[in-house]
Order: sequence, then structure tokens, then C-alpha cells
Amino acid sequence: MDEQQVDERQADERPAGERPAGERQADERPASEPPADEWSAGEPPAGERRASVPPCGPLDLSDAATPSAGELPGEVVDALVRAAARSPAYDGPAPDRTGVAVVPGRRTLIKVQHRRHETLAVCLGYERVRVAAGIPAPALLDHGEILAGGERRWWTVLERVPGSHGGAGPLLPRRQRAVCAAMRRWHDRAPVLGRRLDAPGTAAMFFGEIRLRDPACALRLVAALDRACHGAPMTAIHGDMAVGHNVLFTGSRLRAVLDPGAIQVGPPMLDLAWCIAVDLGLGGTVESAVAGYGAGVDHEQLDRLLPLMLARRRFDLLNQRRPAAARRLAVQLRARRPELLTWLPAPDPMPSGTHR
Repeated sequence: MDEQQVDERQADERPAGERPAGERQADERPASEPPADEWSAGEPPAGERRASVPPCGPLDLSDAATPSAGELPGEVVDALVRAAARSPAYDGPAPDRTGVAVVPGRRTLIKVQHRRHETLAVCLGYERVRVAAGIPAPALLDHGEILAGGERRWWTVLERVPGSHGGAGPLLPRRQRAVCAAMRRWHDRAPVLGRRLDAPGTAAMFFGEIRLRDPACALRLVAALDRACHGAPMTAIHGDMAVGHNVLFTGSRLRAVLDPGAIQVGPPMLDLAWCIAVDLGLGGTVESAVAGYGAGVDHEQLDRLLPLMLARRRFDLLNQRRPAAARRLAVQLRARRPELLTWLPAPDPMPSGTHR
């Protein structure tokens, strides 16, 4: 959600204690002030909750049930944005951008569905995660659905959070530790809701971009992921959280964790491995991430999963035309599982601005 990024000087002008437009629930707080480090009422301890979640079963090695991850037509996105702009919670001007799914206001922003597989249930569940796990995240101020393109599609109005996206630099080690500490809270405390990794079609979606370019390669990667994950404990996961993905910082302070990924329940080490793979491309280290996550790292499973996530991320970087970051991951793969370098398809011959 790149549009969450704002000029930090402007964002920090918000008067102390002032709320964004729209009424908050009594237990909502600004993203920079997560709930106290306590269990929410009725939340079982982490050990009990983890024990109640079935372990990872066999992954679906086909893609017959894979949900469409394609984008909605621009006119549907525009209709959703117009519906959201009528909410009293939104404090911005009338939208005038075509096909844009995130529209910033002054202290709020509109975010609407723009991919077919995205669900309102995940957005509503994310609000529960924010409160239950003490994760700094934008508060959900309003939401709704409209009939568009023959199906019900959703819109939301969120708090606009100050901060900037993470990246390479001297603050990277501290930022890695902050992100992975928040990830650990997510795994320990978040309600277990949403799509499981072992649900039909989900594993193929996990390697979606590779599947479109080279189905045989995607099948090999899914089979390797199945071997690494089968029988592993499952928790709530973010699915796409790293210093380089879906977080905002002010200095080394984590201000917000943004959009969850397409999979909400999976092995916690899968979440950590993807986080590490993304940030190794920035020049981060495994050690900083593990130190931030703290006790509970399953090093054996992390070692099995990290090469697969490095391969997946390297494919992304090659298609983004980011050769320096891709080379960093190639070095890591040569030291861990060099054969994976030969599995990946060649990058898209046409420059792309759509890959993450």
C-alpha cells in the first residue's frame, strides 16, 4: 500500500490525542499506540491456541482450485472508491483518479478491493489482529460492499498512518528486529482466521507469478514446500511482512504493519523465512531477524524453508529489474541450495512495473 507513505513532517503535525474522521470503537487506538502488552479478554494463551490449530496437512500440488488473483476492471475499482468517498469517515477530496485502489485523505484513506481473491473477511479479521496482538496498524474506520460487475465487492476507510517505507541503510538491523518482534506477537496472539496454506489451490497461488511463467517450475517448488511444511504447527501469519514490504517506520520505530498476504494461516517459520528473504535483498541479515523474533525459532524448519523463499523472491527481483538485490539472494542460494538457481524461469523479457 504505497499510498500509505506520507511526508513525516506533515503527518506529525496531528495534534496530540486528535482522532481521524469517523468514530472509533472504544478499544481502538492510533497505530502508533497499540494496545497494552496483555491478552485480550477471552484470548487463550499462545500454547493453547497453537495446540488447537490442526498442523499443516498435504499441500494441493495442482492448481485446479487456485482462486483467480487477477485485478478487477478499472470501472469496478472506481465505483468502489466513489462508494467509500461517501462515508462520513473519509476526510479527503472527491476522488478523481481512475482505477486507483488506495486514495489518501488528510488523516484517513480509502482502500478498496482491486484483486479478485481479496476478501472483506480478511480486512475485518485484520482489525481483530490489531487489537488482540498489539500490532501497530491502521484502524478500520468504516467499510461496506456494493454490487459491481455482477458480484459483491468491498471498500474500507482506514486511518492514515505517519511514516515511511523501510529500505536499505544503517537502520536496517534495528528495523529487522522490530518487524520480527511484531511478527512473533502476531504468531502468538492473533486470532486464527482465513485461508490455510493447505487449503485447495492455495500453494499454487503462493507461487502464482512463477506458475504463470513456468508451471513445471512452480510444481517443483510446491512439492518442495509440501515436504518442508507437512506436519508443521500452524498459526495466524501475516504472509507478506518485512522491512521491505508492508510496514511503515519513523526512524527505527515501527509505526504500522499494512496489508496481510493472501494466506492467513500457515507455519510461522514460513512467515519468518519470507520476511528474511525480502530483507536479505536489501542487505539485511538472518541474525537480525532471528534476534528480533526471539525464542521459538525452529531453526531446522527455517533452514528448509528459507531457500525456497529466496528462490521465490529472486524471481520477483529479476522481473523488477533489480539486479543488485537479485545477486545478493543468488549468493545466499549458492551457499544453501544452489540447484534452486537452475529451477527458476528466465525473467520476463518485457520490463514490468507491476511485480512487487
